[in-house]
Order: sequence, then C-alpha cells, then structure tokens
Amino acid sequence: MKQGPRLEMIQENMKPGAYTAHGFLGDDDRMLKDILREDNSAVERHGISHGEIAAKMRYFTEIGRRFPESTVTDGDFEITVDDHRGFIPCPFADNEKALKTNTRLYNKRTGETVYWSDLNIHMIMSHGFYEGKGSFFRTGPVELAKTLGLID
Repeated sequence: MKQGPRLEMIQENMKPGAYTAHGFLGDDDRMLKDILREDNSAVERHGISHGEIAAKMRYFTEIGRRFPESTVTDGDFEITVDDHRGFIPCPFADNEKALKTNTRLYNKRTGETVYWSDLNIHMIMSHGFYEGKGSFFRTGPVELAKTLGLID
C-alpha cells in the first residue's frame, strides 16, 4: 500500500543530502509508514511509550550536558555529551529545530552503548521515529529501552 503525499515528502527530506550528509534512513528501503508502524508495534508490545523512551534519553542528555565532553556516571550508566554548535531542523517539517548535541550512553550492567542526538529525542517523542535500519543513530526501540534501563 502506498503512503500519502505528506509522508512521501518527509521521506524525501530524510534522504542523504536533504538535511544531513548521511540522511536518516540508512540502508532501509522500507516506506516511512512501515518503519513507523513496525517501531510503534514494538513499543506497544513491551508496554512502554515513545514518550517514556524520549524522556529517559533527555534525562541522560541533561546530566551529561552539565559536564560537556566529559564522561559522567549516574548509577550503572556512563554518559558523554558532545555539542557541535548550531541547530538542525526536523525532517518531519514541523518547524522544530534541535541543538546539534550528541549523547553516548554506556550501560555498565548490560555492556551496551547507544548514541543519539537531540533531534533523535524530538523525533522519538513527537513522531515515534527511531531512524531507518543502517543509519548511524538507529537503535531499535526495544534495544534502546533495554539499554536505558526501562525494560529487562
């Protein structure tokens, strides 16, 4: 089934060169509506929400932002935040712009490390979008929730 013209336009915005050099889709050849549907289903199956995931990401980013370019410990987590100055617009064309800040979170208990940008927090919170498979910042919602300590 085709996706509507709005999602087509957004998917075009997500291709390499439109908003970022590498884009937001990686090597994922699925339609945007299918990416969104699959990730939303995974979140619902685990009894969590995109909002909970994004809030926990924001929590760790805010801790790390207090000590830029340094690694900060919060319980079982090590957080490093790098600020690259400037803003990046959301490819969903919702007039949101996010700081070019990247967070690295290492969960000492699980041994997992995840990366995200401030834009990822917004896209997860507002659009349920975790990026396409193969993109640099893609971590599936279940893996992300586990690393954040939201689910086992």
